[in-house]
Amino acid sequence: MDSKKLIIQNALTQLNHRVNSSSLSGTAKVSVVERVESIDTQLLLRLCSESTRPLTITNLLYIICFLAGLDTQTIAVVFGIEMGTVYSVRYRLRAYFPADVFLPF
Repeated sequence: MDSKKLIIQNALTQLNHRVNSSSLSGTAKVSVVERVESIDTQLLLRLCSESTRPLTITNLLYIICFLAGLDTQTIAVVFGIEMGTVYSVRYRLRAYFPADVFLPF
């Protein structure tokens, strides 16, 4: 397995741990984990290769949440941050990619 796949797998594991240790309800945790596990890892690999700067694990965690279609409030609860910070993170992550790259978030 190449290093990018290992990094993505590590990010998915970390995100599942964050979700399970968050203050979300039991059914919400299950729903979030299911959505995260349904992410297309090939899309994540493509995004990693198209970024103009190296993506950190934290960047990947947020990208996974955005790709999973999690709402801003859920992401804020999982990361223990304000909703406004989620908007800022999404905006800043777009700067990691060329303008012609389609970002589904």
